[in-house]
Amino acid sequence: MAAPASTLRDAITNLGETISSGVLWCGGMSVMFAKAMLRGPRRPLGLFDISYQVLQLGIRSLPLATMMALFVGMILTWQFGEALVDFGAKNRLGHVTSLALVRELVPTLLAVTVGTKMATGMTAELGSMKVTEQIDALSALGADPIKKLVWPRIIGAAIAMPLLVAWGNVVAMLGGMLISDSVFDVPAEYFYVTYIDMLEPTHYVMSQTKGLAFGGLAGLIGCYQGFTTKFGTEAVGQSTTESVIATSVMVLLADFVLTTLFMPIGPV
Repeated sequence: MAAPASTLRDAITNLGETISSGVLWCGGMSVMFAKAMLRGPRRPLGLFDISYQVLQLGIRSLPLATMMALFVGMILTWQFGEALVDFGAKNRLGHVTSLALVRELVPTLLAVTVGTKMATGMTAELGSMKVTEQIDALSALGADPIKKLVWPRIIGAAIAMPLLVAWGNVVAMLGGMLISDSVFDVPAEYFYVTYIDMLEPTHYVMSQTKGLAFGGLAGLIGCYQGFTTKFGTEAVGQSTTESVIATSVMVLLADFVLTTLFMPIGPV
């Protein structure tokens, strides 16, 4: 009887430690976010640092975002087209693909890929600074690390991601037009008209809001993982790996929350 009791105790202990570490992680990120929002807007605003982060995180992510959006639009159009042909409704191809791409797939997939790239880059950079004690040196010189390092990265990511999502929506539509015209004999012009006709201002707001939230979340996770990097040769790599997992999971959780807010289900 001792062995099963010991196994159960170990399982409960591991579960408690996992929950405790998760709560501490969320609490630490909340504290960092609060500090950044309180200290960041103070003068000087650090516009040069923010614009540099937008360049690093946004402009240099354009090739990856373009490729992802193009193939997402092509693949989804092909999948829906294959199903609609069986029902003789291939002319509805633009209607059914627009909502799925704009409201969900483009912002979420870009956040999981490009957002993860942003977060891991921040984690590696700030983690290396933490290990080499550059952050401590910055504090010793009288500068605020949150103001100087965290604020520009969170704001830069929050600005860059909605812009990438807007660009991704256009590229995904072009990919859908290509497949619609070349594979299913639905003219690209007709696909474009039905695609745009199905969308409402709320759908664009939803897409951009998701981009803003996902970008800010990726920046916050990347900064927090970098600042909490432990000392040692493997610490930076471990923090970067954890940043990938955390960003992917938190983006999906945030996506669910935002979807429920923008698309509430009323009484049937």
